[in-house]
Amino acid sequence: MFDQHVRPTPPLRSWMSFGLSLALSACTRGPSEPPTAPATPASENSERADATNELTPQSQVTFAGIGPIQIGMTVAEAEAAANIELVVRYFDYAGTGEPSRCAYARPTAGPPELALMVIEGRSTRVDISYLTRQEVDGQPVAVEVESSQITTPEGIGLWTSEADVSAAYPEAEITLHPYVEGHCLTVIDPNPPYHSLIFETNADQGNQVMNFRSGRSPEVQWIEGCS
Repeated sequence: MFDQHVRPTPPLRSWMSFGLSLALSACTRGPSEPPTAPATPASENSERADATNELTPQSQVTFAGIGPIQIGMTVAEAEAAANIELVVRYFDYAGTGEPSRCAYARPTAGPPELALMVIEGRSTRVDISYLTRQEVDGQPVAVEVESSQITTPEGIGLWTSEADVSAAYPEAEITLHPYVEGHCLTVIDPNPPYHSLIFETNADQGNQVMNFRSGRSPEVQWIEGCS
């Protein structure tokens, strides 16, 4: 049994740029790339997300998605499947004033550590991060989550030790994290559409999981999220 996913005495910090939190929540891949799969309708995913039609703080992240939300669903389908409301935020990193094709959707009520990456209207990956986005005086601020019960079926979640991740996923490919002193542990589903689970650890935080995600390639591998 792995430890309960409660961060020990977390210092509450914030970043005035939410883009920084995205940069810290991504890893590069090693040399063995899985086949790039086309956008797959949720009904065709080889592994189903939880059958329950509710998103809860205890929902599990799988290769297929989280709880009743499956990779490949539209925003409307995800809302209907989980009986939630999602707020979609697009980014204008190019400075053109036009929203990018990539966005993040977050539940108005529910696990604050959860975000869905949305590309052209469909979910492409699930992000679980120790940073949650909040609005302060109209500005996006990333604030640390103090506890989380969202895990994979193997019991891996935020603040799980890297050793426990390796024990749960001995097949994981381990690479250096490009931004912090830590590692990326990548697990690839051997079945089409070859979705991946990626766990990020940070030595400055006790070699614990600070972010993890599930999704399709190439989006699940993007170093800086939507930027």
